[in-house]
Amino acid sequence: MSDLNLVRYYTRLVQLGIGEEIKTALPSVAETLFTSPRHARNLLNQMQQLEWLSWTPKVGRNQRSTLVLNHQLDELKNQLAAKRILQGKYEKALSILDDDEVAFGRLLQSTSGASMREGLLHIQLTYKRPFERLVPHQLQRSSERYLLRQVYCCLVGSSSSGELTPQLAHHWHYDTDQLTWTFYLRPGLTFHNGAAIDGACIAELFNKLMPLEDYASELNHLVSVHSPNANKLIFQLSKPDLGFGGLLSGVKYSIQPPSQVAHSTSRHVVGSGPFEITEHSNAKLCLQAFDRYYACRALTDQVTIWHLDEKELENKQIQTNQPGAQQKQDCNYYVSHTVSQEVDIDVQQSRTEDGCMFVLFNQSAGTSLNDAQRRFLSTYLTADKVYRYLEENSLMFGCETAHNLLPMWHKITRPEMPEVELPNTLTIAVYEYSSLWHCALAVQHLLQKKGVSVQINAYSYRELTARANTGTLTEAMVITNINLDDNRHASAFNSLYHNPIIQRCIGDESKQWLIERLDQLRRDTPLDAYLVDLEPVASALINQFWLSPLFHHRQTLRFQGVLKDVALTNWGWPDIKNVWSAD
Repeated sequence: MSDLNLVRYYTRLVQLGIGEEIKTALPSVAETLFTSPRHARNLLNQMQQLEWLSWTPKVGRNQRSTLVLNHQLDELKNQLAAKRILQGKYEKALSILDDDEVAFGRLLQSTSGASMREGLLHIQLTYKRPFERLVPHQLQRSSERYLLRQVYCCLVGSSSSGELTPQLAHHWHYDTDQLTWTFYLRPGLTFHNGAAIDGACIAELFNKLMPLEDYASELNHLVSVHSPNANKLIFQLSKPDLGFGGLLSGVKYSIQPPSQVAHSTSRHVVGSGPFEITEHSNAKLCLQAFDRYYACRALTDQVTIWHLDEKELENKQIQTNQPGAQQKQDCNYYVSHTVSQEVDIDVQQSRTEDGCMFVLFNQSAGTSLNDAQRRFLSTYLTADKVYRYLEENSLMFGCETAHNLLPMWHKITRPEMPEVELPNTLTIAVYEYSSLWHCALAVQHLLQKKGVSVQINAYSYRELTARANTGTLTEAMVITNINLDDNRHASAFNSLYHNPIIQRCIGDESKQWLIERLDQLRRDTPLDAYLVDLEPVASALINQFWLSPLFHHRQTLRFQGVLKDVALTNWGWPDIKNVWSAD
């Protein structure tokens, strides 16, 4: 008899009591189980073999035997459900738990990690929210951008030092006289659905991307894309661009079927990267290694990421910037090693993100702050004061004080400015992200101390960007952030060059100055020098009191033994491609 049927009989015994010696006779037990004495004896023997109970029969008529039940019913159901989860039988596990999603969530977390299923390495993880449709041409948050890197790849990659690396293209060349970038594709490339990836396909893709709002400014110097043969692709520019290859290494330029660039809500997408999507719903995302990936096949065979409301759950496994992460400077990313079942406190990694949270003073607002007011608020609404408010109100998250937009850039200090009269009311815009909301509450508190009434308006990430694009972002201040991807140099450039929120808030004249400076930079500067040449541009935004830095997130990832020897990626997620098992 299966353990699922057996547990139904155990349920009937629970009423007799748990962990106590029960003096009873076999006919009484059979009556409780609603079965014959002979079948009851078989059931008791099976349960005893599973160590669910202890049954000590006494010989002789009317002799009372001893029965001890070892497990509470919930505990036993959890054991059986956990077994089904490890086998990938999630629906059965939920059924065993009587569709209790909270209990199911706890088990998902307790069983998370890497396991072998029929010879395949499977990773199971949990995350705090469902994922958007995973397509490169839509505006995406950090976790989605991380997943895009798993599902797609680009023509080329870009290392942390700004050096181009091969991906779908194995070779490339920039002709400074003809202003052409030429890429040579590997032969035999395919999408996840088996369709060929060739020059004509990629040229069609870029011709569809060029007119899109999210691409138009970055590609305003791209005249045409054509493919003279299957493995050759030529980009014709109208202006010099030494770093164009770095632009194409960005997540949004991942290679996808041209037909996928459409207004669709389908979550079934076709990619070109190390993992293909086999299921995507509000409940979970399932990935499977793609055997025909151009490079080395992923070591991991399957990945399941469950969406769980983690507010009531402990041991959050994929959560960057956790509360308390700021308390120790060197103890934020815990890695479990195969030599120990315990977390080794001497093996710790900590990562300050390439990015920044900051306050923008909106010069295009209905009631914009004048120069004197911006100068005063830039030195009044300091990161230290915001930090203190968050700490006092238990709203802290992993962070460190920022003095520039990127942590590797020089610290900018400004003298305290004289206090000026402020408007009676001010508005603040944020997108729906708890850390930004908490910072907005701190700024609201500090302004209220100066007699200002403050209203905070929260939008979705895409809606906030859309308001900037359409000129309807009218709040006096915006608290937002930038986060660089793994192609750091090009990503830093694009965080300023294609940032509707920043460009909307600094005003038309300042926007024109910014674009001109950045156009000059990409004309004259090679990709590996972008970060150096971008620093004075970003510093000018701060020195002109257009924005005021608050924090750099400290990326925190706690697995508590869930995955072993796993690296932390630029987005604060584990490097799932390279998880492996020696079993």
